[in-house]
Formats: sequence, structure tokens, C-alpha cells
Amino acid sequence: MIPLELLRASRRGDQVSPRYLRELWPAEYVLGAYKPGMRLAEARAKVEDAPFEPKLARGLAHIVERTIALEEVDRRLLTKIRLEVFREAAKAYPVVDEEGRRRVVEAVASRLKIPPEAVEAALAKIHEDELVIVRGPDISAEELAALYNTSLIQTLLFRSRRMAAYVVADGARVKELVRALKGLGLMYVAERAGDGIRLDIDGPVSAIKQTERYGTRLAKLVPYVISADDWRIEADIGLYGKVYKFVEAKSSAPRLAHRDIEPPQFDSTAEEEFYRNVSRLCAVQREPEALVVGNRVFIPDFKIGDLYVEIVGFWTPDYIARKYEKLAAAKIPLLVLVDERLALATWKDLPHYVVLYKDRPRLSDVFKYIKPYCARH
Repeated sequence: MIPLELLRASRRGDQVSPRYLRELWPAEYVLGAYKPGMRLAEARAKVEDAPFEPKLARGLAHIVERTIALEEVDRRLLTKIRLEVFREAAKAYPVVDEEGRRRVVEAVASRLKIPPEAVEAALAKIHEDELVIVRGPDISAEELAALYNTSLIQTLLFRSRRMAAYVVADGARVKELVRALKGLGLMYVAERAGDGIRLDIDGPVSAIKQTERYGTRLAKLVPYVISADDWRIEADIGLYGKVYKFVEAKSSAPRLAHRDIEPPQFDSTAEEEFYRNVSRLCAVQREPEALVVGNRVFIPDFKIGDLYVEIVGFWTPDYIARKYEKLAAAKIPLLVLVDERLALATWKDLPHYVVLYKDRPRLSDVFKYIKPYCARH
């Protein structure tokens, strides 16, 4: 995300759209400005002299500066030296010429037992501009353009009041998206939409008033949404005292900075052993397509033919309660494996196959349910 004052967007009627970077040469120019050995001020001066729109140059530089490394300095020592200089200058007030300044620096150097040059260097290094670049940007112009274009969308959504996201993706990617929704504290309603799901996302305070925190949370969700196999975003954007419509989709967007996800991990030893044992006999799909149950997203652990399998282990009481409600509402062929420590009578009331297990599910207990759906590799 780039600062709002660097946002480049076009408004037409009630529509707003980012002014994407579609050529690479501006990105190449800015990347070339940040060379190891240069002071940051020198690199920034070159950016200011860029032969294209200053707002674009500064936006690219904002991203590039997150990818470089500057020399390390002892901030506590620099602050101490600076404070001593201020105290000495106050005693000698007014200090209005170079000779007076020299006397102040030498007095501080003598008191701290360091060379006057060290005092001068400390006064300079307290400013970020004076730090030396020790490692230049390690991204390509294509990557920088993708990050910039993604940042434009995020910055627009920073001022959004609501966002609807349509995504088509496998279960693992949707699961990560849902985890992000929950981690960001966003509330959502889900519904099936074609081959995917539509998420109408709300924030905890958005129903009362627009807040920057709401927009920030939605903006942070963008990398998860645009990583889907197919996606579309619709949002209401508050800009300059007016609400605009923003619509973007994978089919029309330029290259964006996707989020790589980790391969799905097993949530428990029980899941891992179940998969290892059953996959020797049947084709087992881990974390299949996302389902919508009661306006919430549900991603079963496994799918065998048309049979979904969910393994319920011990977790928090609140988690268990929400899991039960979700499973009770699911209208699908479902085998539920329940840790016997949770073996409340109500689990057997679920409208599904229910098998209790101790420590880990045994193949001999579940195979009769799996067999009709089992297709060998």
C-alpha cells in the first residue's frame, strides 16, 4: 500500500479506477536510482528528477525503499550526541556562525572523548537521508510494476466502505483467505456464485461509520483475493466527499503481486494418518472445494468420490460448538470422525455418518462408509 497522497486514479461519473503502470521503463528508472554506496538522499534526488509524473516516481520509490538495506547506526548514541550538542549550543546561545558551531562541536567531542568528526557524522546520520545504501533493490522491474499496481488497488480500498469479492480457487487457497478474514477481524457473508463463492465483507464498525481501520483491513485482504484462480472485486470508495464504484477482475487487471501460499499442512496427527491409510486404497482429495454452509465457508478435510470427510478433534469449546452448528447445517454426503473425548450424545444426532475414534481413526471402523465412494488410483 502506498500513501493516499500518492494514489493515481481516474474518476468518471460514479466510477473510479487506478491508473496502473503498464510500461516498465519508469520502474527500471527508479530501481536504477538506488545503487549500493549511494546516500539515500542522492537516490531520492534522482527519483525527484525522474522524466515522468512525480507522483508515479514517488509511489515506485516508496515500494523500492522497502526492499533495500541501509547502513546500521547506533540510534541511541546518535541521539545522545545530538542532545549534548543542543545543550552546548544552548549554553553558547546565540550560535550564528561557523566558528561558534566549531566551538560547540569541539566541546561536545572533548566531553564525550570522541573526535569532532564523529560528532559531525552523528549529526548527519541522525537523518535517514544521510544513510548509505548497503544493498540495492532485489526485485525486477516487472515485480515492481506488479507491486505498484497492487498497491494502487490497496490504497483505493483503504478508503472503501464495503467490498464484495468473488473468488474461484481450490480449498487450500480459500482456506487461507478465510483465515485472513478471521485474522483481520472482518465479518463476512458467503454465498455460492457460479463456480466459486462470493464474500460480502463487512467490518465491525463499518455499519456505523467509515473508518480508516476498516479500509486498512480490507486492503490487507487484497493479496489473498487476487491469488485466486479467478476473482472479481467490487467496492464503494469514499474519495473527495463522494462515493465511487470500483470494479476490478482478473480478466481486466494488469499483472499484480500474487501471494504464494504454503502447501496445505495437516492440522493433526489424526488427519495425517487418516490420509496416509485411506489414500493407499482410494483416491483422496485434501481440502477440496469450498462449500457454503449457513452463509459461512466450510472446507471439509477430505473428499473421497462424492463423500466429504471431516475429522473433529479437541479444540476450544467455542470452536467445537461452531463446528457442530456448521456440520449440522451441511446438506452433503458427509462422514464425521469425532474424537471420543468430545463424544457427547448430540454428535450422533448429526444427519451424517458419525464414527467415534480414540487417538486416531482406524481404517477398519470407517471403511464400510468409504467403500461405496472409493475409487482406486
